[in-house]
Amino acid sequence: MNAEFMLLRTKQYIERKHLLSPFGKVIVALSGGADSTTLLDVLHRLGYTCIAAHCNFHLRGEESMRDERHVRAFCKQQDIVLYVKDFDTTTYAASHKLSIEMAARELRYAWFEELRQSEAAEAIAVAHNADDQVETMLMHLVRGSGLKGLCGMAAQNGHVVRPLLEITRQEIETYLKQRGITYVNDSTNQETVFRRNKFRHEIIPLLASINPRVKETLLRSQHYFEDYQSIVTQKVSEIRQKAVRQVGDEVYVDTNMLMREAGGEALLYELMNEYGFNSDQCEQMYAALKGQSGKRFYSPTHYAEHSREGLLIVPNNEQKEECPTLQKEIRKRLEKETFPAANSMQIIIDAEAVRGELKLRHWQEGDVFRPIGLKGKKKVSDFFNDQKISLRQKEKVWLVTDEENIIWIVGYRIDDRYKVKETTQKVMHLTLQ
Repeated sequence: MNAEFMLLRTKQYIERKHLLSPFGKVIVALSGGADSTTLLDVLHRLGYTCIAAHCNFHLRGEESMRDERHVRAFCKQQDIVLYVKDFDTTTYAASHKLSIEMAARELRYAWFEELRQSEAAEAIAVAHNADDQVETMLMHLVRGSGLKGLCGMAAQNGHVVRPLLEITRQEIETYLKQRGITYVNDSTNQETVFRRNKFRHEIIPLLASINPRVKETLLRSQHYFEDYQSIVTQKVSEIRQKAVRQVGDEVYVDTNMLMREAGGEALLYELMNEYGFNSDQCEQMYAALKGQSGKRFYSPTHYAEHSREGLLIVPNNEQKEECPTLQKEIRKRLEKETFPAANSMQIIIDAEAVRGELKLRHWQEGDVFRPIGLKGKKKVSDFFNDQKISLRQKEKVWLVTDEENIIWIVGYRIDDRYKVKETTQKVMHLTLQ
């Protein structure tokens, strides 16, 4: 492929994927390697207003300084604006408990975004190519990924665009040779201790020994996966409208409706993945939907509770609850006593039935009481289920007890043994504030 055809293909890809406005301003990540040098040269020749951004992570000694000198010389020759940023990557990684690789990534993209905003650029262009796409697909497959992972890298993520995703590494090197452009090589790209390099130098060549066109095959499959993902996304959108309801920060999923759909488990994963749940958790969650309610699953950002009505999804950001104040007043019973509503925050009980000190606590497994109006004892957990109280609501319900029994499930019911009877002489007025 000659250099002019490379320009045409990249231009068509940008237009097809709507990555950049014609002649728009773009921040171009420039390491000095073959890929980023090609990206900058191509975008510059296509008429975009390019601002190059080079990160010096100071991880490779003189090699890092060599890269910086190279990009400075190249941008000066091409009359392209260049920004260079020095990073103390090792210190950042240690203080944030990150790997060096992840620390460099965070520092890099945070700075690129700062530049994009300060320069009023529409996008940040990075130089991932078709070979990178193949590596990413295989890495996701080996790690364990859904359909979305098999789609590899998107042409656009927010303000980050990848104009070279359909250009191979070989085509890039040919382009630079035809243009007479030099570039630098990162020696760490040959070290197979890095996972991506292991795929690049060992696993993909092994697959190519079985199928010499393995890269083309995987890239063709990637296009199919993208189409399938579009279908799934549309289906999930339909399911979300029918089966998902949001009230405040709580999300309710009608799992009965979900389980009637073909591929219910896959649809559940697509719904739950945006809340941080992984495929293993979704598999366990789907199995739990057929069993007893009450099970809870945690992601880094949310928890999901299985109830009789379906799944309740709640953010993991609740503040520590403050203990309310229980006010107590003991007096003689009035001839015509007015009793508060059952669901209020106050009650009137027989003061003489109370044994010892009053305590305020949340419910515990095994708690029992005698609900007023019912004969015999009942587990508090069963009472909650009868009242259709979710696990999240249960955890917020307060109980008032004495030394022997539960007196009051606040806001719901008092124990029959503490009700005011005709023989009651003194009453206790309790108020929770």
